Amino acid sequence: MKAVHFGAGNIGRGFIGELLHNSGFAITFVEVNDELVKQLNAEKSYDVYLINEGYAKKTIDQVTALSPITQEVEVIQEIVEADMITTSVWADNLPKIAPTLAKGLKARLAAGKGKVNVLACENAMFNTDILKKAMADCPVDINMSELESIGCYPNTAVDRMVFDSVRDGKKAVDIGTDFELVIEQNKLLEPGSEPIKGGEYTDNLQKFLERKLYIINCGHAWAGYLGHLYGYDIIQDVFHNEELVKEVRKTMQESAGLLVKKYGFKAQELEDYIDFAIGRFKTPGITDTINRVSRSPIRKLALADRLTGPCVQCEEFGCDNTNLLKGIAAALLFVDNAEDPQCVELKSYVESHGVAKAIETFTGIQPESKMFHVILSRYNELAAIKNIHRK
Repeated sequence: MKAVHFGAGNIGRGFIGELLHNSGFAITFVEVNDELVKQLNAEKSYDVYLINEGYAKKTIDQVTALSPITQEVEVIQEIVEADMITTSVWADNLPKIAPTLAKGLKARLAAGKGKVNVLACENAMFNTDILKKAMADCPVDINMSELESIGCYPNTAVDRMVFDSVRDGKKAVDIGTDFELVIEQNKLLEPGSEPIKGGEYTDNLQKFLERKLYIINCGHAWAGYLGHLYGYDIIQDVFHNEELVKEVRKTMQESAGLLVKKYGFKAQELEDYIDFAIGRFKTPGITDTINRVSRSPIRKLALADRLTGPCVQCEEFGCDNTNLLKGIAAALLFVDNAEDPQCVELKSYVESHGVAKAIETFTGIQPESKMFHVILSRYNELAAIKNIHRK
């Protein structure tokens, strides 16, 4: 079986690529990094190292790579012949790969090929829906009806600890043993099938999406934004500060309280999930930057995303959201990374319009609400802390 996977970064090779390999697929990576394309084609394989097993090496073979920039014709042909198409390019980049994928699906349709599963394995709510819409909206002449006739588009929820590494002069990936790949089974080409081994298949993806986004991603983002204010540059340093760890746990528990009421999760099940998340963040020997964890603050402040989403719903369900409100305020202060376009945009907006308008614009929380005034108050408090620690 053949799989085409867009993105040969850490998630692409260390998570989705490994699962595709375990499921019997030969993989063609579509990747813009020329150095990585050359390495994969030279070796026809790559290595991953299992963090929880003493960094034991596992080799992923039967792989090739193509550049969508210089080899688009070849990429299109691979899509025509594929048995599975997946992505892990970062959610903000889905519109960038949409034209090439749309051309490939259009060619597949013209060739009389059957439907193929297309899964966007991105850290975003209803990720494959985003990709499908991006293809329908891109300049390629393919409409939604044609997309539906040639592809099936299950959304996914994804989670795994993966880190870039270099071993023996070659790019490799260090990976955690535990992972989560939840797939909408009712949208698969064969709804009762399990095409990717190790995945969890469900007819209610929403609750799994929110569990992961509102607990793990929320806690991670909260730690990054607060850690930034206290002068940390490495996320693991935040998790060496037990007072901040207690606050991260409390934030995740606020989201968990919401999910218990909303979906009927058992409280202990979510407490165990929180323990797993915090334990993973504390994994010895792992280093990750605050800038990477906290990147794209505008996207992460959106009404359906990891901070504002659970915060607003906690208010609706009568749950505590004290720390979630604090996290939103902290995210509004993450404006110092000049290499992050959303940091630059957020900083410019706050300077031009003021933080009150920024709260309304980027979170959707209205000025007449109690939450709005709490965020504004916390913003001013946290700005003072930032001035002390990041001089």
